[in-house]
Amino acid sequence: MTGSADEPKAQTPNDSLSFGRLGIRRAQLLKNLQHFVVAAELGSFHKAADRLAIVQSALSRRIGDLEAQLGGRLFEREPTGVRLTLAGAALLEDASRILREVDLAIRRFDLIDSGQVSLLRVGFNGAAMMFAPVPDGLQAFRSTNPTVELRLTPMLSEQAFQALAAGTIDLGLAYDLGYPHSLKSRQLVLDDLALALPEHHPLASRPKVVVEDLEGAYFIGMDLAQSGLMAEKVALALHSRGVTIRVLMETGSTEATLSLVAAGLGIAFVNRSQAGRHPPNVIIRDVAGFSVPLPLKLFWREEIETPVLLRFAKTLAAQFGTAGGVA
Repeated sequence: MTGSADEPKAQTPNDSLSFGRLGIRRAQLLKNLQHFVVAAELGSFHKAADRLAIVQSALSRRIGDLEAQLGGRLFEREPTGVRLTLAGAALLEDASRILREVDLAIRRFDLIDSGQVSLLRVGFNGAAMMFAPVPDGLQAFRSTNPTVELRLTPMLSEQAFQALAAGTIDLGLAYDLGYPHSLKSRQLVLDDLALALPEHHPLASRPKVVVEDLEGAYFIGMDLAQSGLMAEKVALALHSRGVTIRVLMETGSTEATLSLVAAGLGIAFVNRSQAGRHPPNVIIRDVAGFSVPLPLKLFWREEIETPVLLRFAKTLAAQFGTAGGVA
């Protein structure tokens, strides 16, 4: 017999922790956070009570309750005032940041709720920023849409698709690697992969590098946990030409990859858009017979499509001279 929809769900250990001691401590801390911060900054309960417009005994009681809930002292009581303990000083730094974030969240809500500001969350692949039209497009959008707050978050392409599915971003500026999705998109440009070599590598001095030259070469590969689809595309392209490489290590970012190449630890495939923006002792070369086309696109979910989102897509596309429509 199945339970009714009104029956409570069984709690997991993590649920019990969230609503147990940790939850009580969190609620108490948030309740008294401002009182603690003011007392810590003024170094006096008397001055803090005046600032907060409450009696000193009430402030002392709240601080005492907070210390009891946290299980430790926040202040050393002295004849001339109060002094933070080591744990209290650490909490002050975090508490001040939390209060600033809460104030910002309230201000942002008020602005958006009143129609003065819109929020657009964009996840972007770092390699895409190597195309000059991207930062130019961001600047153009901000100048023509001053009431839209852009919140930009760097992430790999596969992570962007996951963030779009989870609803933590509104737009993804990502490479289309064949990730299964039902998103709307607009292509901006077609990128490809090229070879990054240390300047003294034997292949760096050749007038032409062909894919067969890579047989048995030591490579810095892509982190399979983060860039599995890209790594699969590279492996298929090499396999189709009968070429086998040796992967010495894996990295999760282009910056780390180029640093390892510069150190002479191996060669690597990177986006061709990196050409001209790499360490001075790294050479970027095309490889004849090897190609992994990488369409750079904007992706978004149709159900959250707004005029602001479409204006952003149109502005970025215009910087690339892309007249194509939405797919």
